[in-house]
Amino acid sequence: MESAKLEIVIHCAKGLKNVKHLSSMNPYAAVWIAGDGELSKPQETHVAEKGHCNPTWECSMHFNIISINTKSTLCFKIIHRGLLTKRKIGEVQVPFTVLLAGDARECCKGIYQVTIPSGKKQGEIIVSHKFSELAVSSSKDDGSGPSRVTRGLRRKKPGTFKMVTTKVLEKAGYSAVEGITSGVATTGTTFLMQQSLKDEDEDEDKDEDERRR
Repeated sequence: MESAKLEIVIHCAKGLKNVKHLSSMNPYAAVWIAGDGELSKPQETHVAEKGHCNPTWECSMHFNIISINTKSTLCFKIIHRGLLTKRKIGEVQVPFTVLLAGDARECCKGIYQVTIPSGKKQGEIIVSHKFSELAVSSSKDDGSGPSRVTRGLRRKKPGTFKMVTTKVLEKAGYSAVEGITSGVATTGTTFLMQQSLKDEDEDEDKDEDERRR
């Protein structure tokens, strides 16, 4: 599993729903990450005074992510701040699968539609994002790394270990496609499994030669 820092810049919003008809809206945005029943601490932009339906923020935010979860979502809530009350203008939810598409280390700008309280789409928000300090956490302490794959496996008959490692390879390949495991971890696991398969084939060839003799 990878840890990282997520940097976003909320540039502006356009065509927002007007929830303040007698005067101009003063919109701001609250941002947080949600996933697996957990929420990060919300961060807020400044209030765009009289920004009305087309506010500009150009506000940067940073989130420290302990472990990247592809089921997580980057959430935005756009709110009008009045003198005495607040009114929700709309919200945006961007899945991490979208944020991680392509090269996650490159700065990417996206335009996302805003969902208003009625459930309809109205307006859009323009946001840039970039992941940095991507790091693969060590798996040696909990035994979940490649070393655990081969631990306790003994050869009972020709082809048994080969069958097990083939299944692990298939599983590792599937995880890589879905983005569940990191490229580094998958590459390391694949190398170990391929080496095990090679050793298995060599053992079988030796056994076959002995039987022929």
